[in-house]
Amino acid sequence: MTTEMTTVLWDERAIQNAMLEFGRTLDAGDWEGHRACLKEVVAMDFKRLTGFDVVRVRADDWVEFAKQILSPVRRHHTYTNFRPRIEGDRAFLTLKQTSRHWKSSDTGNSDYTQYGSYDVWFDRVGESWKIDYLKHDFVWSDGNNALFDMREPALVAALERVFCEENFAAAAANPPI
Repeated sequence: MTTEMTTVLWDERAIQNAMLEFGRTLDAGDWEGHRACLKEVVAMDFKRLTGFDVVRVRADDWVEFAKQILSPVRRHHTYTNFRPRIEGDRAFLTLKQTSRHWKSSDTGNSDYTQYGSYDVWFDRVGESWKIDYLKHDFVWSDGNNALFDMREPALVAALERVFCEENFAAAAANPPI
């Protein structure tokens, strides 16, 4: 095995581990660890889930949004079909994802599951790979999306910080890919 092949395998494994850590920290509610998976400013495309266009946002604001929307529910993210494409210090990965959510509810089912994919661009930052852009795209969902209480004041405040004209304009001015 050549040094170049070893480097490619090492980088592929590091990118896979970075994505697995992204999901593990979401599930564990380890928001500091989750923040460590991201660059300082990230582009996020969660239009399929939120209805909002892509944003370029401070990672701290994105993590606060994730914390507010996900903390009330139990969650389990599963990722498969890792096959990163690496070009120097930039990498692209499409993977399959299943996101399961559970919360005791009197508004219907107690669970909500999304089945789909993520498109993710990573940048090498020092010795680590960090997420620069993530597109969340589920193909179908199952269950009760009302588990996410979009009226919760702390969640509304986080939504307003993330999905605002300034962040839409930043994404338009600096396309993530």
